[in-house]
Amino acid sequence: MKKWVLSRRDSIEIIQKLESSLGLTLNLPKSAQAKCAEPEEGVVFVNLEALEFIQVGDVFIPYLGSPDTLALFPSAVVDEGAIRFLLNGADVMRPGIRTLEDWGAAGRLVVVKEEKKGRAIAVGASMVSGAEAATMSKGGCIKNAHHVGDRYWNAHKAI
Repeated sequence: MKKWVLSRRDSIEIIQKLESSLGLTLNLPKSAQAKCAEPEEGVVFVNLEALEFIQVGDVFIPYLGSPDTLALFPSAVVDEGAIRFLLNGADVMRPGIRTLEDWGAAGRLVVVKEEKKGRAIAVGASMVSGAEAATMSKGGCIKNAHHVGDRYWNAHKAI
């Protein structure tokens, strides 16, 4: 496993990449330095202050163990029956969604939370717009990218 701290210039560059690819503003101080760890080939955990992301190739995914990071994204709440399927990597289907925030256009990252305690159990890219998902009665809504117990979750334990 490799760990390293990025220079100030490289940190600014990765912050700009994150903001442009995720479509949000991180509001970090100019002195923020990125710390990186690569527990396995091709998977890099990027830590910025209290925010943590997973970088796989050019794709950034918020890490489920970082509540501050998850708060930046819209969410959908699923019922108890959907949890075991999501934890096995299934996509979020419309019948399992209890409530959802309007996440905008398709392709936006959405945090999936369980109904009882409101804990985040998965993160995925929306397959349809938020408005379309609200009117649907069946079909897939969110493509599962990272869930509790997956390879990213387990790789983070080694850090």
